[in-house]
Amino acid sequence: MLLIRLSLRNLLRQRRRNILLGSAMAIGVAILVTANSFSHGISDIMFNKIMRYVTGHVAVRFNERGGVMREIFRDKERVLAAIKNEPLIEEANESIGMFARAIGNGRSDNIILVGVDTKKTISKTALKEVEESFRLVEGNWKDVEDLSIENPVIISAEKARYLNVKRRDVVRVRFRNMFGQDQAARLTVVGIMRNDNIFMQPVVFLELPRAKELLGYRPYETGSLSLKIKDPQKNAFALAGRIHERLKPGAAVIYASVSGRSGRKPVAVFGYKSDDEAKKKISGMLKLSAGSFEKAFKKDGVIVPAGLARTLGVSAGDAINIRYDRKFEKTPKEASYNISAVCSAGGYPGENVILMNDSGFYDLYYEDMPRPFGRETDNQGAGHKLNAGGSGPKERGMPAAPGPEVKPYSFPLDSAWSGLVAPEWILLKRTYNTDEYRKKYQEIGRNKWKGTTIDVSTMYETASDILKLESVLNIITISAVVVLFFIILLGVVNTLRMTIRERTREIGTVRSIGMQRADVRNMFILETFFLTLFSSISGIIMGFAAMKLLTLITFTVQDNPLGMLLVNSHLYFLPTFSGIAGSVTLIMAIAVVTAWFPAHRGANLPPAQALRHYT
Repeated sequence: MLLIRLSLRNLLRQRRRNILLGSAMAIGVAILVTANSFSHGISDIMFNKIMRYVTGHVAVRFNERGGVMREIFRDKERVLAAIKNEPLIEEANESIGMFARAIGNGRSDNIILVGVDTKKTISKTALKEVEESFRLVEGNWKDVEDLSIENPVIISAEKARYLNVKRRDVVRVRFRNMFGQDQAARLTVVGIMRNDNIFMQPVVFLELPRAKELLGYRPYETGSLSLKIKDPQKNAFALAGRIHERLKPGAAVIYASVSGRSGRKPVAVFGYKSDDEAKKKISGMLKLSAGSFEKAFKKDGVIVPAGLARTLGVSAGDAINIRYDRKFEKTPKEASYNISAVCSAGGYPGENVILMNDSGFYDLYYEDMPRPFGRETDNQGAGHKLNAGGSGPKERGMPAAPGPEVKPYSFPLDSAWSGLVAPEWILLKRTYNTDEYRKKYQEIGRNKWKGTTIDVSTMYETASDILKLESVLNIITISAVVVLFFIILLGVVNTLRMTIRERTREIGTVRSIGMQRADVRNMFILETFFLTLFSSISGIIMGFAAMKLLTLITFTVQDNPLGMLLVNSHLYFLPTFSGIAGSVTLIMAIAVVTAWFPAHRGANLPPAQALRHYT
């Protein structure tokens, strides 16, 4: 306690010097707190105000037949089951969007039509974030739900100005829907918004159901899924891995009844892979009794076993009718095919199995999804749970089962056919950086996928360029902090050396009357500690005052990418307790350690030598 009182008293003895040094340290701490808060603010903007809307923290993307622009998955409830009960997911949104050419009043420009679900219940915090990111200057978000208005949309102020349109004006758009068909529509501007993110300025928001209808989606179909999660920097990779594991596909199968000239019989219809390697294996495994592999390997190729052909009274070249219950429609699906080949029982996967070329099979399977196992008694379907809900390896080989008249069929994993039948979809391998992600999509472009590809990715793969901007700004901040530390260190060392030099005779006096060397050393260290503590408190107060003043400045940075670092055209700071406490602790530790050496040297002076010292 005595040392503390002495240290505090000595601070007041050399008031001018300590005030100057303390002021310099306080300014340094204020700069450090401000820079640290600005850096955290940038991170918050990047992850929660840009990445969230541009790519999502985690995304599940679908490309039917490998078409990069054909983002569609035919069974929305199936993929939603894979992300269900994940506590890390705060929001799961359908990403429905399409590039379009918009024609306003005398001007035209490219826009991005995006579906937005305004009827979705979200938390107050999320609502506040949306309102801060997309600030309506005219209209109301609920206006896009008005059924009396033709395709009501909300457009950015920048795009409205360029197209020369205002509220209630009509914008004509041309675009290609999900299936490559040219379409045209009229959009009515019901709201105008402002957004600091330059990437979001071409976006035109349309109510989600109308956007899906315009782009050709049916209600049970979806585009990509965009997920907002808790603490994305920590959890994104792990969550993506779990979702990827749950989406491992089983074999695609249609349980149906088939009819020929002699009646109708329940069957299981599978697609077989038609790449060169698969065709070679299938040719070696099957022995045809009628027809040819040449016809069987065409897009509409159909192979039936000899026993089934006899039962139906058909042979190669004859027509059969396939009928099955659809998952999302009340009426059954019927389709006619010509038999390309009849195969003997040896090597064939089953007596009631019909094989179709995967290209033609997927046309039928995706266009009218078959009813899954147990659908009559369980709306979710037992097969649904088995295949999408984290099933084990054996269960993943089990396809969806039919209605009561057909027995479920599965290929054992060690079966020769398990790798030859078409899966429900193609699950792309996980990637962990932009280079791997780019190579994956280059591979998608080269391969002619027959089925739908599913890709689970994180923001670290899809938007690394945006994240690099955060890294660059962090490096600048750290560099400034390092320079600041050196300035503080030099100030403390020089000041303490001068202090010890001036007080050398005092050191000799206190040592002569019995003060121990350690007490002398600790007294100087405590002086530095208290000076740094008071300076840090003052610096924190100055830092918060500086941030408050800086946020009052309005920046006008239209069409400038740096505008996305602003919130409501103002600088954004996010001070955190851990960041401030860590910075102050670090500064105090450095100051105390730096003070130890001159304090130790002064304390070790012999009393007689110290008393003879003259400044």
